[in-house]
Amino acid sequence: MKAFDYFIRKSQRSVSRGTRCAFSKHMAVFIFEHYEFELRLDVEEYFFALCFTTPPPATIRGRKYQFQKGSLICLAPGDDILVHSGSPAAAVHYIAVRVLPEFLNNVYRRLGFSGNLEFDRMHSRYSRFLLEALDALIHEVVHQDKASSLMLNSLENQIAIQLIRDAKCMHQPAKAALGSAEDITRRAINYIEIYYPSRITIKDISDAIFVSPSYLQKIFPRFVGKTPYQYLMECRHRQAKHMLATTQLSMEEVARQCGFVNGAHFSTAFKQMEGISPLTFRKSLES
Repeated sequence: MKAFDYFIRKSQRSVSRGTRCAFSKHMAVFIFEHYEFELRLDVEEYFFALCFTTPPPATIRGRKYQFQKGSLICLAPGDDILVHSGSPAAAVHYIAVRVLPEFLNNVYRRLGFSGNLEFDRMHSRYSRFLLEALDALIHEVVHQDKASSLMLNSLENQIAIQLIRDAKCMHQPAKAALGSAEDITRRAINYIEIYYPSRITIKDISDAIFVSPSYLQKIFPRFVGKTPYQYLMECRHRQAKHMLATTQLSMEEVARQCGFVNGAHFSTAFKQMEGISPLTFRKSLES
């Protein structure tokens, strides 16, 4: 842990105004409720941001970006970012993950790649696997009096691999073979089940499996019995029920982590599926 002290000290300036954080040996996780405007950040470690709400515009390496809700922003050592002030969002919520370069590049090479990790693009989508691994790391650090080094090491590796996968650093071919309609549907289902927390659209799904949205909309019900959107909402609803039953997270937090627009959207969708509100459902489990 001593070798990591400088990282902790350097990060203290980010821990303010109610920011929650968790440090392990090779990474730091911050849960932010605010942005630092017009303050340039020079990135020394690998830096990832999971955006649960639409972030303000930002300039990275001299180019201006407008990321969206559900984006996974990916920065490498040597990058710089400046977040611009603007109309404040109704609710600001994002997770930032900093990872020491030596550790992440070692994981990258252990996956069979050469050289150091580089990003083809500044943003991608975060998966449910990444959210679950980050939640497990935070729980181990914050809630366990004596955090297990074996557990932390396992979680760090899991998070590192998932960050590499979600950031699309696996050097996949530019285009995959279409395959049969059944194969395409299966790939669409797999994508939905992995990325439903990140506010994906039907176009996102179609682009990921290299078909047009209209073709996907046409073939999907033939094998699944429902539209891609209905299946996407079903995945979100299933996870929401699980979280309501197994956690004490707020309705807003459950909504964010399951890919709903906000708490109101979550409540409306839940009532349509279950006939009762999420809060009533949770209370019914306690009786």
